[in-house]
Amino acid sequence: MSKPSASLLDLKSLSSSQIHRLFSLAQEIKTKNRAYQPTGLTIGLLFFEASTRTRISFETAAHRIGLSPLLLDGGGSSLEKGESVEDSILNVAAMNPHILVIRCGDSVNLEEMSRNIPCGILNAGWGVKGHPTQALLDVFTMQQTMGLESGVMEGKKILFVGDIRHSRVAASHFEISKTLKTQVAVCAPAEFQPESNPTKTFLDLNEGLSWADVVIVLRCQFERHQSGFKIFSTEEYRRNYGLSAARLKNLKAQGLIMHPGPINHGIEMESEVLADPRCRVLQQVSNGVFVREAILRSTLMSTVEGSLL
Repeated sequence: MSKPSASLLDLKSLSSSQIHRLFSLAQEIKTKNRAYQPTGLTIGLLFFEASTRTRISFETAAHRIGLSPLLLDGGGSSLEKGESVEDSILNVAAMNPHILVIRCGDSVNLEEMSRNIPCGILNAGWGVKGHPTQALLDVFTMQQTMGLESGVMEGKKILFVGDIRHSRVAASHFEISKTLKTQVAVCAPAEFQPESNPTKTFLDLNEGLSWADVVIVLRCQFERHQSGFKIFSTEEYRRNYGLSAARLKNLKAQGLIMHPGPINHGIEMESEVLADPRCRVLQQVSNGVFVREAILRSTLMSTVEGSLL
């Protein structure tokens, strides 16, 4: 490539003005039906961990721009022969895609990869370290639903309920909250709270719901619980921290209910919650395409210095 491209590995490097410009572009994409135009450019979609919403929304966004997606999800690849994730990434990068979208575990050093690969890398879920595009689409959904002008989120109260310690979504929200000056609180059993918790903590979910403008319910990520991880029964968790129609009486009438998916129905959230008019779960999915298309377009238009937006 003739110039270095921007990467988006976390949200610490984005200013509020950059986030607002990204949201303006996403809104333009959402309201104006842009025509598909083949570009001859390619995008590598490397998903070393399972994904539905993130993978398909990136693939959809790529098609809308005219990028030809090169998909690697582990099945039928040389990973089955013992090739490392790092080698797989470097070999796909050697085929000169214009952008790499990567979902991987904590052991992969995406920061080092971004220094050694000439194309931009977009973090599509990096172990428990972060999931920046999910946090961005969440905030974009909040902004749109609340009717906020210019992306003003300062002072809004966001409550995270569930497996916060293992949540890359929560990790990215904690980063963006510092930039947008939102108030963040958590409600979870001790085993699920972050090891370093600079946020407000609620021990009682009803109290937390009464405080919040937005509640983001997080999945219990059993696959990330190491051997010996202390956890109580799912019934106990459901009783103390599960979101139900009865509990939602504590959430203000204009409050929002969100979940990054997939949902463990009957554990962290009852199916009936999806029918609540304050629930924005499917709107999050729809907005994910527009926000990720805006990120792809911004990455392709990155400056010579490699600055996103």
